[in-house]
Amino acid sequence: MKAKLKIFFIILLIVMILSFPSVASAQTDEYGYNAQARTFKGTLENWEIFLQGEVADPITFDWNATNIIFIERKWDKLFDPMILGELPLGAGAWQKVKLWEYLSGDQLGWTWHQAIEIVYSPNTPIPGAIELTADQMLYPGFYCVVQKEWSTDPNGEKTEILDFSLKRNIINRALQWQKRPEH
Repeated sequence: MKAKLKIFFIILLIVMILSFPSVASAQTDEYGYNAQARTFKGTLENWEIFLQGEVADPITFDWNATNIIFIERKWDKLFDPMILGELPLGAGAWQKVKLWEYLSGDQLGWTWHQAIEIVYSPNTPIPGAIELTADQMLYPGFYCVVQKEWSTDPNGEKTEILDFSLKRNIINRALQWQKRPEH
């Protein structure tokens, strides 16, 4: 009986997943941007072209090419307006960025990596976070809460260059102060 119930739930889960057409039809454009999923995956050069309003055609590339900085971005709904250069919709808006580059020359076989997470906290500083300037983010109130950098050698061994990660409870506490009603 338990096996039949388990199979029923698996089938039900599959039907539910397939019945959401928005998930199935989410499309990534030629630059690497997917508005519905709020993601970008491509090259740093195509990201910059995209941000300039697609004034140039996307540059074709090979996912295994060396000396190209690849980028993967993910953000929440509150952060969405920043893609158009406008203020986020509220405190707690976030964006995660991963960059990597397959190196060449003397470093052939090595891969450079960087991971960054940014949170918008316009009214309350996030203690211990790296405050980003308006020059860096267009507006004040942004904080870097994760910044990691490392390299991997041809054997997959990781060499840490930088590892800064703020604890989630510190971020959440700063954001909660902004959501409290004024007396």
